[in-house]
Amino acid sequence: MKRAILAGALTVLATLFVPAIAYAHVTVTPGQADVAQELVFNVSAPNEKLVPVTSIKLLIPSGVSNVIPTSKDGWTITTTTNGDNANPEITTINWSGTIPVGQRQDFSFSAQVPGQATELDWKAYQTYADGSVVHWDQKPAGTDDATGDAGPYSVTKVIDDLTVSNSSTGPNIDFGLVGSYAVAGIALVVAAAALALKRR
Repeated sequence: MKRAILAGALTVLATLFVPAIAYAHVTVTPGQADVAQELVFNVSAPNEKLVPVTSIKLLIPSGVSNVIPTSKDGWTITTTTNGDNANPEITTINWSGTIPVGQRQDFSFSAQVPGQATELDWKAYQTYADGSVVHWDQKPAGTDDATGDAGPYSVTKVIDDLTVSNSSTGPNIDFGLVGSYAVAGIALVVAAAALALKRR
């Protein structure tokens, strides 16, 4: 009975503290940006097989502009553009080099995100020396749902802070108060579990 009480308390605490995470093994960060913000994105690529990685290809989401890859010693960087106007925008970045077994590499590029709230889906393709390609282009499901040669992509949320702060819709939530209630609730759960154990 005591073990059941402790297990219940730990389950409640885990629910309160463990956030839902969208996993992607080739990840692009940050996960949030302000509208029209110019910033540097980081692409993290681990080698998860027993042969070297030879290239990483990243698709640039529509609306992302002024893309400039950062030079990286030992790597060849190539890009493709839409080519449909006088000022073509980069649509893909490809890094070619070697990531040895059991190691990882970070790549970066600067860019400007769209001028309206949206979500940017960063689809990537990881090629290995044996010719296999892992497709990080699946919709995130909230769990580490990578299977075989496919897995979820990273997402950057473009937020319009001005719209959010001035919005008249929805309840006016005091998150500081919510945090206080959460802490009080956690304390109550722990106290109840301790009291139940003491009585037994």
